Amino acid sequence: MDKYLKYIRTSIIGKITLVLWILILMLGIYCFSQIFIYLPTMIFIIAIIIFTIVVALLGFAHYKIPKVSLFLEIIVCICLIVGVFAVNKVTTFTDKITETNEVETVSIVALKDANITKEQSFDDLTLAYSQDDDSSYKHSTEILKENNKKVKTEKPYQNMELAYKALKNHKVELLVLTNIGKSDLSVIDENYEDYIQVILSKDYPLEKVTSQDVDISKEPFTIYLQGADLSSGDNINSTGRGDVNILLTVNPHTKKVNMQVIPRDLFVYIPCKDASSKLSYSGWWGGIQSSIASIEDQLDIKINYYAKINFNGLMDLVDALGGVEVYSHYTYDAGEYHFEKGYNHVDGQKALMFARARKMLPLNERSRGYQQMELIKAIFTKFAQEPTYNHAMSVIDSLESNFTTNLPKEDFFKAFQLVVDLLPELQTMENHSIEGEYQWHYDEVRTNYYQYYFYPADGELQAVKERIDYVINGK
Repeated sequence: MDKYLKYIRTSIIGKITLVLWILILMLGIYCFSQIFIYLPTMIFIIAIIIFTIVVALLGFAHYKIPKVSLFLEIIVCICLIVGVFAVNKVTTFTDKITETNEVETVSIVALKDANITKEQSFDDLTLAYSQDDDSSYKHSTEILKENNKKVKTEKPYQNMELAYKALKNHKVELLVLTNIGKSDLSVIDENYEDYIQVILSKDYPLEKVTSQDVDISKEPFTIYLQGADLSSGDNINSTGRGDVNILLTVNPHTKKVNMQVIPRDLFVYIPCKDASSKLSYSGWWGGIQSSIASIEDQLDIKINYYAKINFNGLMDLVDALGGVEVYSHYTYDAGEYHFEKGYNHVDGQKALMFARARKMLPLNERSRGYQQMELIKAIFTKFAQEPTYNHAMSVIDSLESNFTTNLPKEDFFKAFQLVVDLLPELQTMENHSIEGEYQWHYDEVRTNYYQYYFYPADGELQAVKERIDYVINGK
């Protein structure tokens, strides 16, 4: 011991290697404290044992062969610093995407060419709101009060169409816009966002989504994949139209997978409104919890988890992967893009067009469903085949503000391992869509609204349930 202490006092290399050794120990302890929830117990124990052996050998080398120890400790330190960066990035990412508190954003808007700002007085302005939306007047009053604003008049209109026309015709200067209002305007004028600007807004929390947890490495489960068409500027926790609705059912024991597209225009019961309308509106009005409840009610199934991505996230994800090879069932043109039947290389923008195109496809919505499932397969395939550090970091960057899920953080590694293990099944499984027809029908939620809704053919919903149950029950 005396020789060692003398060595530390008199040797510069000894001092440096000791400091580096202590730094390695601290960095290692920090990394393990952050990642233990993500790794299976056995892998974590093996990693701890390997790290302990490395630290012990470096401690021995630091005294016996200091120059070699210095070189090795520098290498290990660099690796651990990179590891700390990666660990911090992963933990920040998982914390953010599992914050599943959805909000409804209520806004007071004006025409862009009206040059109205939130700093000016509203004393001479008239505020329009729709009587079809019970909460619009109450929320607008709160927003005005919290911002110390008063308007000259608050003018009710029978529905959003009349209120929006009044705004466009300059009969009023301000309009209350809730999620119901956004869904109305998407039918009245799909380009409405080009004409309006948000002056004031407030987020109202919705009911938190509760997961039905299982051990996904051992028990079958169903996850709801939603592609949300959010308004520009909305964050991922804002409610939005569920434009893409896919159920992915996995049985890790039998290695069976089923993927099922649910039409966005399916006429479903919407619990938060105690009435029926389009499935896509269920998410807009009540958040993803409402979408899940509508699907569970329609199919008589249980959904364990959800994953929600917006369209910006889809584009960024595909670009982060360097593009993907996606199979198209058809040859067609969509916008400026051309797709051949067979495999096509797509970047983010082209992938979005691939997922959204429908009018030029032979079966319209059903054909789009087939294409969407092929895109999901392509993304899974690319990431599972090339799980590099750079890909992982790029994927995290692409999803951080565009993705959310209620899958527990400790199951993320299991989920990735499942994708790798089930990749052959994912690539060869059949795509299923629902046959049916569109019919003109009144909207039970909004007065005097008629739209086209999708009604499944006899036995179609039962067939969907049976396919899901087949996988769940391990047949």
